[in-house]
Amino acid sequence: MRKVLLLPILVPLLALGGCITLLPEPPPPPRTHVLEAQSVQRLPGAPIDAVIGVSAPGGERSFLGQDLIWRTGDTIAYVDDSAWSGRAADSLQQMLVETMIRQGRFRAATRSGEARADYEIRWEVLDFEVREETMTARFTAEVRLVAQGRRIIASEIITAEAPVSDRSSSIASNALARAAREGSARIGMFAADAAALAQASDAEDDQARAASINR
Repeated sequence: MRKVLLLPILVPLLALGGCITLLPEPPPPPRTHVLEAQSVQRLPGAPIDAVIGVSAPGGERSFLGQDLIWRTGDTIAYVDDSAWSGRAADSLQQMLVETMIRQGRFRAATRSGEARADYEIRWEVLDFEVREETMTARFTAEVRLVAQGRRIIASEIITAEAPVSDRSSSIASNALARAAREGSARIGMFAADAAALAQASDAEDDQARAASINR
């Protein structure tokens, strides 16, 4: 008798088994965008016989994570369904290293800690976002060139922008990447010029000391 009573219950459940969804479908994965150096022009000027290290950038976590930032006035939001392929901090550091290698002024460029360096770039990312009021992607960094012994050679705030023609995530990410690449190129120029001046000044000081000893 028990089997007979269960059959009318099991048949409707089996019939409905292919139609019932207990959990909602997962959302589509976010579109991933890359931050990387592309074509980089070699810098004019005499080569600098020095190795330069690039530290990991500091700054607000919102700028340095995987989210793309859209700013409206004093409010920031994340661009929906979009993300960088890695942490922006890591990608920006690698972009700057590759940019300086391709610019060709220094003997070598590397991430800080991977090799002994004569100079180091220490930097703070102040802006890395799309600004609604101007529809531009903006990259701003406070950059310091530091010599051995933690002596600051020079410092500068460097800014680069790229226009954003539409509110699509792909256009926003492309503009942010262009601004970051232009900013990296300007940081490389700043570091090379500052290091060249520092080396020239050190050479003059050495000559002056040698002349005073010979007297």
